[in-house]
Amino acid sequence: MQNHSHNDGTGLSREARAILQRGLAELLQITKGLGFQPVVSERFPLPLALAVYGEIPDPERVREDVRDRMETDPLSLLEVGLVLLELYACNQPGASESVPDDDAFLTQVFASKRLNGWISFLGDADAEEAQAALNTRWQFKFIGAEERCTGVYSLLNGLARYAFVYGRVPFGDTHLLGHFIEDFTSGLIVCRGKLNDLESTLSLAAMRIGVPAVTPPDYPFQLGRQVHAASLNEVVDAVVAFPSIRRLLDHPELPPLPDYLNPREEDVRFEPAATWGDTPESFYLLRKGQVGVSGVDVLGSPSGPMGVLVTVDAEPLDAFDRRYIELRAARVFTKMRGVLAKHASGRLVLGLAPGLNLPPKQIGESLIAAVRNEFPKITKLRAEVIFDRDRLHALAAEVSRERARREREIESATEESVSEFITCVGCSAFAPDHVCILTPERPPQCGRAYEYIKTGALYGYDDMTNIHHRALHSAINSFGTCAKGDLIDPAAGEWSGVNEAAARLTGGRITRVQLHSLDEAPHTGCGCFQLIMFKTDQPNLGIGIMERGYKGRAPDGRTWRDLHYALGGKQAAGLAGAAWEYLRSSKFLAAHGGWKSVVWVSPKVSAM
Repeated sequence: MQNHSHNDGTGLSREARAILQRGLAELLQITKGLGFQPVVSERFPLPLALAVYGEIPDPERVREDVRDRMETDPLSLLEVGLVLLELYACNQPGASESVPDDDAFLTQVFASKRLNGWISFLGDADAEEAQAALNTRWQFKFIGAEERCTGVYSLLNGLARYAFVYGRVPFGDTHLLGHFIEDFTSGLIVCRGKLNDLESTLSLAAMRIGVPAVTPPDYPFQLGRQVHAASLNEVVDAVVAFPSIRRLLDHPELPPLPDYLNPREEDVRFEPAATWGDTPESFYLLRKGQVGVSGVDVLGSPSGPMGVLVTVDAEPLDAFDRRYIELRAARVFTKMRGVLAKHASGRLVLGLAPGLNLPPKQIGESLIAAVRNEFPKITKLRAEVIFDRDRLHALAAEVSRERARREREIESATEESVSEFITCVGCSAFAPDHVCILTPERPPQCGRAYEYIKTGALYGYDDMTNIHHRALHSAINSFGTCAKGDLIDPAAGEWSGVNEAAARLTGGRITRVQLHSLDEAPHTGCGCFQLIMFKTDQPNLGIGIMERGYKGRAPDGRTWRDLHYALGGKQAAGLAGAAWEYLRSSKFLAAHGGWKSVVWVSPKVSAM
């Protein structure tokens, strides 16, 4: 059973009402005489107080609010009760160790994209047993403390800060806070065993601000988002019943690699007894073409020269695709026992261990398997492994010309010349306002290759890691494509198709993106940007650029942390993230005049 309510309601039984009153009375008792003590965060030292009151209130004001309505309307005091919980928790020994500082908080949020979510336990059941059972099947981070109530505080502390930073929720707006937590955060309360009155009260208060709960069948409240679960097996099933809990992308089973390819071989080193492919006429090329039947052809007998052609029948398979898939496929030979592989200068060079009898057909089979495993939407391939010297000499010049054409196509690619742009929502699990728009002239902020995300969008399923998705993207690849549409502003890099894609992929939270401007609608930020570009008036009016990890301050006083908090997970006027490669783009900050608009850079940027 799943219920949800944001309003006070009147559906409390006499017993449930009494539990709330006793729980609130205990909060009054344990906070008697206490004052608020800042916890570890400089930005949000007491986030629950800020969320409910909009400021750090006088503790006696909070206590008086509870005393005034505890008998008549205890349900309306749930948020205030969380402020009393914070008052208690911030006075406990080790309070600053139970929540992350500002830098660690950003790291934890970023890491959460590889998790189903965060869980805190209430009740007297064995939490370690539950953790083991849950993470046998799922991937949760467990937020706990020696005292169960302060463990719940640690979870709520993080969720409130998350809403402030990534949801732009203003202090004092618990209604908006509750909706953001409900829609976008992946925190969860699991109640198991017997709950005392205080735990019952706090669990309902957590649900009041949007946190769902798995509760036992005899749970006294029928309000909030909850799923009842009696046995531990039922709990394991129930924790992913809520839309806010993230899930991995479901996709067909990937074609496996042959048994003779084993990752454990990657670090094995030896002196080769024979080498194939390291001669002037040798080559390796992946090209586009028609394939009737997938398979491998071997021409000639192994000696020293070796040519390898892999023909792929797929669309669009442009120059970026061909070069990247060729590179990735060649790496498969590091997994082959008795083989040292090098891919360079247009050749695939294989060093063979003494005594190894490598069937030449396995070279082609391995390359086909590698492509199918990483790019499973490609199904038609044919490999030619050529040792015949006449054939090698006949093809060498043609292969060289095709490789040169491929490089010219890549080097000349612009936003105007490509047919579509690439999108990535891999970070949207924790940054709901963010979608990365990728072009040949606006590479990924995280520093990954444009081709990596492009080929993943066209021929793969997700990025083949444990990136989890929130409900909006639960059934789609993290990597995608979008139509360019009409060019609205050439200098700023605003396209109608990009705006439509941003609105679709952020659930309408972002409706405009300008790829090369920091003014009206700059590119959204995630959290893994290599650089932050920011408008400043120091030392002169213009743009500054700071690299991740810089420990100093910009001339206007801002640090990397300041910029990260301002940009992380959102669209922020005057700020945008970038990769190092963007600094070399011909469209770098085109709306501002490019490099002539830059008035300050941090040391590593200066040295590039």
